[in-house]
Amino acid sequence: MFQMAYSYYGFLFMLITGGVPTALALYTAEQKALGWVWFKRLSVVFILVGASICIFSMNYSQHISAWLGNPDLSFFIRPLSLALFVVPLLSLLRGYLQGLECYTAIAVSELIEQAVRVVLMLFIAWLLMPQGTVFAAGISQIGTALGGIAAFVSLLIFYLYTKRDAPGYAPPRSRSRITDGIWFIRSSLIIAMTRLLVPFSDMLDAIIIPSRLQTAGYDFSQATAMYGLLTGMAVLIAYMPTIVTSAISHTITMKLVMAWKERLIEQFDARSREALEIVWIWGIASCIFLWFYKDELSLVFFKTPEAAVLIQWLFIIPLVVGLREITTSILWSQGNNRISLIGTIIGISIAALSHYSFIPLEGLNIIGAVIGILLMELIITVINIIGLKRVVSGMNLGRLLLHTLIFLVVLVPTASLTRSIGSQIHWGNYSSLPGMFLYLLLVCTYLLIRYRQQHT
Repeated sequence: MFQMAYSYYGFLFMLITGGVPTALALYTAEQKALGWVWFKRLSVVFILVGASICIFSMNYSQHISAWLGNPDLSFFIRPLSLALFVVPLLSLLRGYLQGLECYTAIAVSELIEQAVRVVLMLFIAWLLMPQGTVFAAGISQIGTALGGIAAFVSLLIFYLYTKRDAPGYAPPRSRSRITDGIWFIRSSLIIAMTRLLVPFSDMLDAIIIPSRLQTAGYDFSQATAMYGLLTGMAVLIAYMPTIVTSAISHTITMKLVMAWKERLIEQFDARSREALEIVWIWGIASCIFLWFYKDELSLVFFKTPEAAVLIQWLFIIPLVVGLREITTSILWSQGNNRISLIGTIIGISIAALSHYSFIPLEGLNIIGAVIGILLMELIITVINIIGLKRVVSGMNLGRLLLHTLIFLVVLVPTASLTRSIGSQIHWGNYSSLPGMFLYLLLVCTYLLIRYRQQHT
């Protein structure tokens, strides 16, 4: 139920923000003096739209819950609706600061947001538990809005007390509002369509997967639980390594924008290829990690081995999604937004058809949903790579494959060794943690050494 409500929230969040925060980041990277002016203008729009959708969701929460297939979801949707007023505004401010390359401030604000959110959610759930699990878990979602408020205030304080006094700040240059406005509309619409499709796909999954599982013979409770096992456990773990690749995409995009704007094509290509190589190596290391530590990850995070099989099926996700994210960033840096949009539409369409067709088949069921997720990510990634033919063709693929082979030969025994080391430590479900940390430490050390060598 938590995952189903969040899929609805995610869709509306993307409906409000669209591609505007990303467009603002790209605009600010090119026109730093005008970024703050457009942040203030766009904030007014975000406040009005966010408030309207917040009120709509709260007033019609019961109808929305019935449409999603579970009347009790209204307990989750009402508190989450409050976040639709503040979190989009927070996203816009982060987009502006991304354009200024204030990554530390953004990272700290994300830590503040999640810390406040999680602590409050757990406290509220514990406090209201005597009134019922569904009620307690639902009302606890108010922590999402309060976490967003805390993060927004921290970022606003950071900007007001540091950036205006920073060297290089200058009053905005005279520029046509109409010209800039048309650019924002054109850029944000295409980015919005691409990004909006992902939460839309999540919301489709929340409807299709439980429904088709019931067609396969499971009752309502079993189908909902299986959907939660996939999206709230296995998918969560499989996508976790992509935090690193998201950070790489986040930080490199602005540098690529500037290189492309100044027509430094060789520098643009070199940085793009370097990012692709790092994401490739990290993705392979993460795939091996998920394959070997699937049981331990399921036990450490969820105190149950049930998610292990699904994690193993999804082991390729860190590599594919990492490449999808970095290739999308490179394409957007070139101003080429259409390729990712086309790939996302095709990928989501095939994923929905796969869910509908495969899940009811005997012997597949929930694995049919996994197949749909993998197909979607693979299709988007392949289409993005085709769109970057010039950049990719300039890579030394032979050397990369050789290094990959050596990496695999070294990492597979390393994963097995670190896993056996962890098994010697008797910490219950947490016995595997030392082995996991040792494996990740070795991988990160390798990446740091290799990165430093390329820059010396």
